[in-house]
Amino acid sequence: MSVPTYQPSDLSDCETGYHEPPSQHTAAENARTDARRGARQAGGRSSDPADGKGVPPTNRTPCTYNPETFKALRYGVDSLYVSYPGVLSEEWDRKLADLKALAQSENEFEQATAQVVIGEHLFEVRDKGRGRFAYVLVDNCYHLQASNKNSKVLPLAYVQISSEYLANVGVEQAEQSLRYIVNTLGLVNEPANISRVDLFVDFTAGLRMDSFDPLQDWVTRTQSIDLHYRYQQFSGWSFGMGGDIGARLYNKCLEIEKKSRKVYLYELWQAAGWDRAATVWRMEFEAKRNVLKELGICKLDHLLRLQSALWIYLTQDWLRLAVPAPSDTNRTRWPTHPLWDQIVRVFDQQGEQPKLKRFSSMRLPADERLFVHGLGGLTSFMAARGIEDMSEGIGEFFHQATEFHNSRSSLKHLGLELYLDRKVKGKGRRYNSLNNRRNLADDQIEGADKADAYQQARDGE
Repeated sequence: MSVPTYQPSDLSDCETGYHEPPSQHTAAENARTDARRGARQAGGRSSDPADGKGVPPTNRTPCTYNPETFKALRYGVDSLYVSYPGVLSEEWDRKLADLKALAQSENEFEQATAQVVIGEHLFEVRDKGRGRFAYVLVDNCYHLQASNKNSKVLPLAYVQISSEYLANVGVEQAEQSLRYIVNTLGLVNEPANISRVDLFVDFTAGLRMDSFDPLQDWVTRTQSIDLHYRYQQFSGWSFGMGGDIGARLYNKCLEIEKKSRKVYLYELWQAAGWDRAATVWRMEFEAKRNVLKELGICKLDHLLRLQSALWIYLTQDWLRLAVPAPSDTNRTRWPTHPLWDQIVRVFDQQGEQPKLKRFSSMRLPADERLFVHGLGGLTSFMAARGIEDMSEGIGEFFHQATEFHNSRSSLKHLGLELYLDRKVKGKGRRYNSLNNRRNLADDQIEGADKADAYQQARDGE
């Protein structure tokens, strides 16, 4: 998922700084009331946005759907974006500026040392900032944007916590570790603001998801409803994308296979009873800072407490799949589709979500890329030289590669060994897998000290 552009509204606290047009104000007040009512209700029962009462029962249930085929596999927070009001220290401003300059160097060995260790995290320092943020630090856990020490408007840090890391440790531990990192960088004035949260449900159901009428079946606040087809098949729906709230119902299996490669989800789905044959669909909402603030969700403890209520608002007030009742012109009174009722109730479930057992903060390429695409050069060489034996091909490849690079020796090309060393270090930086600064004495001592402090912070010492 892409990292959104930071909005200045992330700086404001819950009580100031945002006013909706009068035409939207009543809706915002209803949203806040619905969320707070949902938080108070023990069962988190859904409510009709028209009158606040439960949706009346109906006999007009589509015969094409058997509710017993529905199975929720996972639900919760898929991605979390937070900002920390504060000021970067002069020491870290100087250090990050130096590392950013190294990342911009034409010398690949210098580029490879544009890294920094904070606690247990080996970050790549990017050669460019993002938006108005001066520095970008990245690993498989966090995409961290930091302002320079002179910034008067921006927060100290704006961070996306990755979905894979959240699947491994959960929201609270992921933010606790991040808090240590940001406090290392400078003076933090207050707890993190929630800038955006993505809530989701992964499920299987015996129903075609392209069978709904976009003009009739979806009751929603947005005017933007889109159907998507990818790879010659229906891939999903999207609603209001780009606004303060956006939603997608899409084929997650297809998305993993063709785009994201997040195969770690298979392990979590199987733990919940997935048979690897059924199509897994994801219902996902993006809620950004403005709407979260209106709902009273500004800090992490608000999100943890009101997560279920937020889901109710998103799936009842903002978007709903209905069964059309042509005799009733008020669409808000149309009965809810039984599939949607099941999606709404998923967040009422009790119990811990399965956690991802294996996780690395390194951004490693997939094995397919290494062992299929990575052998492309070797197989091309063997075919070009008329070699069919693998052992002969490997040996001859490295023999001729050595001669080739030795013949090109110059200040930039110093033979095969140094060529490989340079490329490995550069990719080790991008993958967060090699600490290319480990032989620099000052960094080694500083990194060890910070690792000890990080562990103590995690252990609560």
